Amino acid sequence: MVEITCPQCNYAKSISPEKIPPGVRWIRCPNCGNRFEYLKKEEDVSTERRRATPWERRLELGLWRGIKQTLKSVVFSPTNMFYAMPVRGGWREPLAFGLLVGSISSMLDSFWKFMISTSGLINPLGGLSTSLSSPVIFLSLIFLSPLLVILNLFISSLLIHLLLLLVGGAKNGSEATFRVVAYSEATGVWSIIPFIGGLIGWVWKTIVLIIGLKEAHEITYLRIVVAFSIPLALLLLTLASALFLIMRL
Repeated sequence: MVEITCPQCNYAKSISPEKIPPGVRWIRCPNCGNRFEYLKKEEDVSTERRRATPWERRLELGLWRGIKQTLKSVVFSPTNMFYAMPVRGGWREPLAFGLLVGSISSMLDSFWKFMISTSGLINPLGGLSTSLSSPVIFLSLIFLSPLLVILNLFISSLLIHLLLLLVGGAKNGSEATFRVVAYSEATGVWSIIPFIGGLIGWVWKTIVLIIGLKEAHEITYLRIVVAFSIPLALLLLTLASALFLIMRL
């Protein structure tokens, strides 16, 4: 929203950027009738380029078209997608998209793992294969998928946002981070590929997250790489400290 204030009577009103005609320079105050020049702020210009995602416009586009366009944009054009994605607008819509796509991809991933563990041909899961081959465990994972996806969305977005805060990269707030994480669930479509789809989706999601965070928070890739490197640096420091203590014993 863009807040416009009359310099004469101080009447203020918040207006959606879409309702302001392109190229407008003068505004008449509805309260006192004063005509004043409209000077765009830097943040107003940034807001104007952002438009609701296809998923958020599904009533206008149609449900299937809204889902299809969002999936295509995230997976194949993440720069354009997150460059234009609103950084504010509510948590419900991105949560609904992330839940829908994330649950389906999680179920597909569980299905392929179940097929692997019951085939006896390959055993990439080690000792877990026996438990995953149980129909009860498999069905439990299927039914719990929505809950696990919701927990993953909120926990991962919280952790990522905290890392961005440490490097001064959380410019547009926690909602922007959550929206990127939620829409990045679109990369789960690779789970449709048997056996290796989950791995492809994980790598693709990492790339999309980096691009999305860069565009949503309007920061550099360097800040994001540094933020993502913090957990690895802490792990290496912990291992080095543990090794040092063992050698001293």
